[in-house]
Amino acid sequence: MKKNVIWWIGVKNDKYAHKYGGWDWVDISRKTWEYWCTKNDVLFVPFEKPIEEDLSRFRINWQKAIFVFDEMERRGIDYDQICQIDCTHMIKWDAPNFFELTDHKLTAVRDTDNLNWIYKSIVGYKDFFDGFEFDKQKYVSSSPMIFNEQHKEVFKSFKKLYYDNVDTFVELQDKIVGKGTEQTPLNYWLQVNNVEMNLTLPFVYKLTHIHRKDMFGHNWQLNEDKTPLFIKHAYNWVFTGIPKDQRTHIMKQVWNLVKHNYDENFVLNKIENKGKNKSTTSRKFKEDILRIFGEGYKDKTILELGCHQGNTTRVYSECFKKVIAVERDVVNYEKTKENCSDVNNVEFINSDVYDMNFKIPDVDVVHIDAGHTFEEVVFDIDRLSKQLNNPTFIFDDYGHEGRTVRDAINSKLSDGTIKLVTHIGEDKGFVAANNKTFIGREGVIVNV
Repeated sequence: MKKNVIWWIGVKNDKYAHKYGGWDWVDISRKTWEYWCTKNDVLFVPFEKPIEEDLSRFRINWQKAIFVFDEMERRGIDYDQICQIDCTHMIKWDAPNFFELTDHKLTAVRDTDNLNWIYKSIVGYKDFFDGFEFDKQKYVSSSPMIFNEQHKEVFKSFKKLYYDNVDTFVELQDKIVGKGTEQTPLNYWLQVNNVEMNLTLPFVYKLTHIHRKDMFGHNWQLNEDKTPLFIKHAYNWVFTGIPKDQRTHIMKQVWNLVKHNYDENFVLNKIENKGKNKSTTSRKFKEDILRIFGEGYKDKTILELGCHQGNTTRVYSECFKKVIAVERDVVNYEKTKENCSDVNNVEFINSDVYDMNFKIPDVDVVHIDAGHTFEEVVFDIDRLSKQLNNPTFIFDDYGHEGRTVRDAINSKLSDGTIKLVTHIGEDKGFVAANNKTFIGREGVIVNV
């Protein structure tokens, strides 16, 4: 059965180890891509040993492009699409499967990070390509670049072009043009051969020059979440454009910040999220819960009114001394017990929270997610506010397009019953598993 392939370029040349501060950053890149491939049923194929040993004439960036199809054949790989990726890239743990965005065309990200560099590179190679009028609007990065069987011949001919002109290319790249290696010649070759390209892949699939874009920081004005902007808003982080000897240091810091997300035993990797199950909360919502309640609540109790199948319940079990999970539906109740079977601090109650016999236990925090009509949400806020001592309330579905939960919460904010602490979860525009689109932030935390 054909599979999509990540052609990961991770050749380590001991001669240059000192230049890069060692090779730990290469191993970090590999860990992220191996995890992503396993998660998305993609074959991870590393390129770690040069085909040609003379690296002064056959730079690794050239070899990755001219030998990719040879290596697929040599290794007996039955591929569908191939994505070429350099080891300067780290893929985010929950990045979407970009192979689904290609329309089976050669797909790449427009390269606009250094327009002066690109312009001089295009001009520098123009004579070699007989004055070909290159369309600068279609200049793309060679990593990531996604292609398939129909592009085999153009890559094979690119290989022949290089072998026939290797000394000329070496002189151009090292002495005359001095702008990169294979990227601009490959761009020329694709246009000369009229290869149809999909250029709609957004920049979040290749975020470069992170420091220049000031994305190592966070939104200090809101100061709600100190997660670096590049982690929040991009899927493929590229650590180029920084001093090479700092690459290991910087990528290690990033890895230490995010590595738990690549652990299959990490709680968020074992449960469902709203992108696949419309009735639970998003991964971002759960991440915010861990961030906000992860410290300082180990001696407190949370009541979850309407726990559905226990995916968010399992997250609360990491934060609180005790979780009281209430669910009316018997099937969901049993599923909650199953999803929380590996922890011992959850009390399960199969009950209708609107039944007259249901008693509100004495708790510190309540996740209100029972009835979703305006009247039910208002009722829950009012009765819990009266029966509990200065509780904190957590709501999801605040951004749901149905608006009833949102309107009920806003009405109680307006009359002073509750006070907003912060918004949490996914932003406006997020699409849930049922194709419903959020009209605002997913959830809110309030105090009475």
